[in-house]
Amino acid sequence: MAADSQRKSFTITWRVENCKFCEQVGDNGMSSPSICIDTLDNTSFRLWLNLIWPKSEEYMYVTIIRGKYCSLPVIIELDYDLSLFSEHSPSPLFEASSSHAFQKGYRSPPFLIPKAKVFERKEEELLPPDNITIQFKIWKKLGSLSEDGECTLTTEAQVERISFVGMVENFSELTPDKKKAIRIRSAFEKIPLSSMNMGMTCEGIIFIEFFIPLSGTMIRLYKCVLYLLDNKGNEVKCGEGELSYRPLRKENSGKIPLQFSKINLMDLEKQYLQNDCLSLQCEIAFLTECKNKLVKTKYAAILTKCTEQATSGVRNNEEIVQEVNPSISTVKDDLLSLLSTGLLFDTKLRTSTETFPAHKNILSARSPVFRAMFTNEKESTDDSVQIDDLDTNTVRRFLLFLYSDNLEDLDFESAKNLYFAGDKYGVFSLKHKCSHFLEENLCSSNCCDILMLADRHSDSDLKKSAQECIAQHDKEVLLSDQWKLLEETNTNLAFETFRIMYKKNRRNS
Repeated sequence: MAADSQRKSFTITWRVENCKFCEQVGDNGMSSPSICIDTLDNTSFRLWLNLIWPKSEEYMYVTIIRGKYCSLPVIIELDYDLSLFSEHSPSPLFEASSSHAFQKGYRSPPFLIPKAKVFERKEEELLPPDNITIQFKIWKKLGSLSEDGECTLTTEAQVERISFVGMVENFSELTPDKKKAIRIRSAFEKIPLSSMNMGMTCEGIIFIEFFIPLSGTMIRLYKCVLYLLDNKGNEVKCGEGELSYRPLRKENSGKIPLQFSKINLMDLEKQYLQNDCLSLQCEIAFLTECKNKLVKTKYAAILTKCTEQATSGVRNNEEIVQEVNPSISTVKDDLLSLLSTGLLFDTKLRTSTETFPAHKNILSARSPVFRAMFTNEKESTDDSVQIDDLDTNTVRRFLLFLYSDNLEDLDFESAKNLYFAGDKYGVFSLKHKCSHFLEENLCSSNCCDILMLADRHSDSDLKKSAQECIAQHDKEVLLSDQWKLLEETNTNLAFETFRIMYKKNRRNS
């Protein structure tokens, strides 16, 4: 925006790594870490990327979402610029500007980005670049921020790689009109493929056909490398390619041609066809999860505490690092020191594998359940509290929160466990933070799990959000194993949620 160089702004830079695997998240999209902007009334935002626009595969889209549990004001009017980069392009591949009035929990209208501007063309197919950087620059529409600021976020696709052997028996019987099933031998308990066949064209070119399960899978993209195995176990690379599950095209299979024809292999029968059996080594890579990280946040005057535990300022546009005086401690530092040293402890929390020294006064101040426990005449004489329904790691993190009010490095499982702990012991600030984390990270692969958790703990807001997520991704969720488990374990909740989906579809039809 031309006139915005005079206004104070906040810039969010989000780097998404291993993008070629991120396309498989499909309708779910990808979320950046949530960032709280101090100079914007402590409002939190996160960015959202989806490499597939539901109405057309020719587009991807990006949007920005305001957190649901922000403080006032109810509505914030913002101007913002979007720029999108790849690692091979110092200049933006796409730029756009817009304005929006953000309500709590709502997102901006999406920026539709033609894939042809961002993706790399390989033969006849457009493929995502390895890394994409998305930059949002935000201004207040009315008034101005108190100072400039910026933050850097990363999301990295975690890629799993598996290897297995496929065997084709009676290879000599392979013809263009007669495919051969490939028998899979693997040490892995579950292969992310339903079946594999070997086929042959009329020209004698051999290909491998892979079939992806239509239900119960969230995997959309596989990268495959194939090797021939000779009678001594030596590998010779014979083919590679990518397989995609495209819901819009209803495709669930793909073919990879081999570099050898049937005639070639029959001529090398003694080397590769022991007892007329051909062996292939198959290596497959696919996405398992996406890891988020808040790298750094800084403002014009100071650099706020970040994951690297550094502080800095800016002088003449140059970042400087300021050492914090180690002799100056805070109340939180002192309380954590009490916890770590066990100094003057007067009670213990026991799990099945570990015992944690603690202080009754601090536990009582933070938890009404502990307060009632320690003021009870009988239980106040006990020198320990046995905890059987929380694992050791959860109790450790629970204590850290009670002494510091901080949550670090949350993931889905730890958030669920700490949510349960917060509810059980009446530490509602912990329950609220975990609920917020779970809601911010809702997707089709975990929405049923979160729904059951929210229902068990009578969390109406989290339950509503989970049901809305299920309704939004109904086709994918209804075919999943998690929905089947919900139907088997809580029929009433499944029926209630299905009714919500039905009403939503009626309104949209």
